Amino acid sequence: MVLEESTFAKDEQVKASDALGHVFVVEDDQAMRESMQRVLNSQGYRVYAFDDPLEFLQFVTPVSPSMVLLDMRLPTMTGVQVQARLTEMGLTMPVVFVSGESTAQQVVTAMNGGAASFLIKPVSRNDLLAAVAQAVEKHKTEQAESLRLKAQQSRLARLARREREVLDLLLAGHGNQEVSLRLGISYATAKQYKSNIMIKLNVHSMAELMELMRPPQ
Repeated sequence: MVLEESTFAKDEQVKASDALGHVFVVEDDQAMRESMQRVLNSQGYRVYAFDDPLEFLQFVTPVSPSMVLLDMRLPTMTGVQVQARLTEMGLTMPVVFVSGESTAQQVVTAMNGGAASFLIKPVSRNDLLAAVAQAVEKHKTEQAESLRLKAQQSRLARLARREREVLDLLLAGHGNQEVSLRLGISYATAKQYKSNIMIKLNVHSMAELMELMRPPQ
C-alpha cells in the first residue's frame, strides 16, 4: 500500500523542483518503512512508500530526480527481481538496497545490475541520508547527460555529409588549413563549412562545440 502519496498525478513529473528529489521506498517492515519515510520527508524529499513490490511496479513512473530504496527480501519478490523488472521497464533511477541479510550471489547480482549502494539494517539516519543524496545526485547527472546526448544527436541530424566530414576533422584538432588539404577543398570553403557547422549546431566557439560533441561518459 502507498503510505504517503495516494495518487501520482502526471503533473508531478514537472514538479521535481518543488522537492529535493523523489524517493520510492519499498519495504515490508512497517516500522522501518515509516521511519525512513519520516526522516526523508523531514529533509524535503517527496516520498512514496510501499509494502508490496508488485504495487510499486504498477505505480512507479519516470520522474527526475529520483531513486529507489529497495528491501532485498520482500514477501512476493526479491529485491533483485524488482531491480530486474525496473530495467525491463526502462526505468533508470538508481537503486539503493536495504538488507538485513543477503546472500553473496544476491549482492553480486544487484551490483552487476547497477545498484548504487547497499545499506545494512539497522540503518542509521546519517547513512540513510547520505545514500539517498548520493543516488539522487547520480540520477540528476545521468539525466543531464541523457539530455545532452539527445541534443547532440538532434543537432547532428542537421548536418550534410560533407559537413560531418569537416566536423570530424575539427574535433580531431585540425584547423581550416588542414581541413582544406585533407578534403581537397579551398581554404575559404573550409572556413565556410566550419561557419555552417557552428550555425547549424548552435554553438559559438570551439569550446562549445567540443563540449556538445564529447562522447558519452
